[in-house]
Amino acid sequence: MAVVKKLVWLPLQYSRAVRCQCLRRYGSVLYLTGDEAKGIFSVLTPHIDIEDRFNDISALKRSVELRGLQIDVDELKHLWEILKTVEEDKHTIETRRVDVANRMKELRRGSDVATEEMEKLKFQGKLLREDLKATVKAVWELQKKVMTKVLSLPNNLHSDTPNEGTKIITEVRHESVMNHAESHVGIGKKLGVLDYVNPTCYYLQGDAALFELCVLGYFAEKLGSNGFIKFCNSDFGRSVVVEGCGLDHEDPSVTYILQDTGDILHTKDVNRLHLVGGASLPSFCSFHAKQILPVTALPLRLLAVGRQYTPNSQKLDETNFSGLFGACQAAAVELFILTENDLSNMMDEFDKTVAALTDMYKEFGFPFRVVYVPAKSLRLYESLRASFQMYSSYLQSYIEIGHVSVCDDYISKRLLTRYEVKNKQRFTRIVSGTVVSVPKLLGCVLELHHEAESFHSIPFPQVVRQHLF
Repeated sequence: MAVVKKLVWLPLQYSRAVRCQCLRRYGSVLYLTGDEAKGIFSVLTPHIDIEDRFNDISALKRSVELRGLQIDVDELKHLWEILKTVEEDKHTIETRRVDVANRMKELRRGSDVATEEMEKLKFQGKLLREDLKATVKAVWELQKKVMTKVLSLPNNLHSDTPNEGTKIITEVRHESVMNHAESHVGIGKKLGVLDYVNPTCYYLQGDAALFELCVLGYFAEKLGSNGFIKFCNSDFGRSVVVEGCGLDHEDPSVTYILQDTGDILHTKDVNRLHLVGGASLPSFCSFHAKQILPVTALPLRLLAVGRQYTPNSQKLDETNFSGLFGACQAAAVELFILTENDLSNMMDEFDKTVAALTDMYKEFGFPFRVVYVPAKSLRLYESLRASFQMYSSYLQSYIEIGHVSVCDDYISKRLLTRYEVKNKQRFTRIVSGTVVSVPKLLGCVLELHHEAESFHSIPFPQVVRQHLF
């Protein structure tokens, strides 16, 4: 067989354009206020449901506390009430200004202009103008302070999410599981299938490159038979979408941020680009932001085969959790499901998807497990996550090779993804997840099946072999 060599590398030119560096701190690009909004086109205005969140403040507090977030919900509620009071004062002043202006018009239309009363009205109008100016400034400052915190609130937790520890849903064991002193990097090098340099640069060679292509083809075909439509996304997303997904658009350890060169890219913060990959949640959300779907299109099941780009927050010379498990880019299959605003419909899609993926992984013949992860391991937009994991015999711990998450309407409200039914618009509910991250799967397989005397290549599951040609 001819040697297949696939380069998996984050090109050097990104060292200038895409930098993991601490950029200056911006406020929210999803909710612009005051001077920030001047001269910047408002891409969208998110639906703020904070009143509903405060109505069930116990659920909000539970979500914040179990996730280990440093957010004082009571203080935030107090600040929100102050903001509402100041906004009401602003509205009152504006109403009084209109009344004074109307009274002055009436006096001018009259035959006898009451000079003394007109002077009083002018003076009153001047005072109201100054009061309004100060009040508007106060509203802007409060909005900047409050809305940034409001947008950092997490999704409410699903009742199935464990408070602590993992909850095993499915477990497929394998009698030959052993602990090895060698990592998949060393094993791959011995077999001549992996040339690993660092998390940003590695080469899949021979059977490893074929393994990647076959696994991607297998899952794409299987999902297609389960009603998923293949979709093509952009590798880039705007800051407004990244923040809309509940991710920190300012943190270079979350996404690769394209540095503003001043000549090619837009200079406004809201237009900053992030390298996320076509098989990622932000890439799907970029397409569906501000979309209004017909109810007949739901549930809408989509899948994308492509790449994911995730900065490695560890130093490149660390080897305890590097290798393919800490790779900055990966070939992956991502799914994205939109449902009606009905909890039972969304959970039905979630359960069916998890069950279908479980059957697919069982066909591989590898040991794995499916668990619900604890609240502290969830991202802001997740209320429940089913994690597909394989055991790393070198690290002696489980590695997540895929997951399916319940996002509810958290993202839809922030990015205005809606559907129309009976001339009314409602927010969709979302189920998303990474079906498989091939590098992590490959790393676990190499460690799991390595036997120095008898193992000479990567074990291709029978269901995958049909995708070799």
